Amino acid sequence: MATLMVVAAGLLASDMTADESGGSTSTPSTPGTAHPSDRAFHADSWWNTSLPADVPLDPAGDLILDYLRTGPESGRGCLTLAGAGHSHWGQPVYDAGPGDPEYDVEGLPEPFAELERLRIPGGAESGRNTDGNMTVYDRGKGYVVALSGAQYDPDRDVWSATGATVTYLDSNGLHVDTGRSDDPRNRGTHRGNNGATMAVELDDVRAGDIGHVLKGSSGPEVADRHVFPMVGSDGDYHGSDPAIPPQGLRLRIKPSVDLEEEDLDPEALVIAHALQDYGFYIGDSGGATALKLQNTRAEGRGQLWTVSADDLCGMPFTSEYWDVVAEGYSPGRSGGDR
Repeated sequence: MATLMVVAAGLLASDMTADESGGSTSTPSTPGTAHPSDRAFHADSWWNTSLPADVPLDPAGDLILDYLRTGPESGRGCLTLAGAGHSHWGQPVYDAGPGDPEYDVEGLPEPFAELERLRIPGGAESGRNTDGNMTVYDRGKGYVVALSGAQYDPDRDVWSATGATVTYLDSNGLHVDTGRSDDPRNRGTHRGNNGATMAVELDDVRAGDIGHVLKGSSGPEVADRHVFPMVGSDGDYHGSDPAIPPQGLRLRIKPSVDLEEEDLDPEALVIAHALQDYGFYIGDSGGATALKLQNTRAEGRGQLWTVSADDLCGMPFTSEYWDVVAEGYSPGRSGGDR
């Protein structure tokens, strides 16, 4: 942790000189202070519990790693960072509260009481890409919302979205359809994903501690089946090849990897420590195997990340660097759940 605190101090000292025009008019969180994601979900939840050194591993782990490294759409065979550099594939994250306008979000496939009066900061934008994703924390109301296909119509002063997930912060963060959620209001269209883990948030990295598992996408096609904590999959592979991972599968950087010796960018080092302690899970199919970074450009703050998209690619998907955790692993349950 001492190393991480030094890294965080360095990140704070090099605050960026980005374009401040356009985008969100909400006040960003103060760098280095607790961000809402730090308080999302119970400390012993699946999302916030680190992986033990002897976590059960998937017997097909080597096959899965080889597939992620060499399969179609595998790119450089490593975990990349979407939203770095000039990429628009990050996800904007907003903090809403008193004084922000309320919207009855249109176009949703199912009704959500919370989205009939969703507070969204004025000037907010969704991701400038075909997903149109965004995250909105409302700590006053006690939940985090993930939207996809989100669009704002300034002529009508209306927000619309094609998908939404509401997850209450003082809960275990699990979708109600897992059968293990402690809050029946945790539901939505993102198959078990939630807004608090969809993107690497800048304030967490500046503070030197992300503190939870992260959602990743797989470039190579994933299976049409899912494992806990997912409740569905948007994968298109129909078959029984053990190399094709299901959605919900969790991976981590091996505990034996000395991250301080990997010559990582300071931001990448903080992310890598989270990947070693908590890992990432496959929660999406996409054109690249990647984590999403918070999209500060869509927020109107300019590009605040210094990390490059491929800064983790010195650790390719091989058994030298990565473990594949047993399907459905959950703390306190031997062998995982299916």
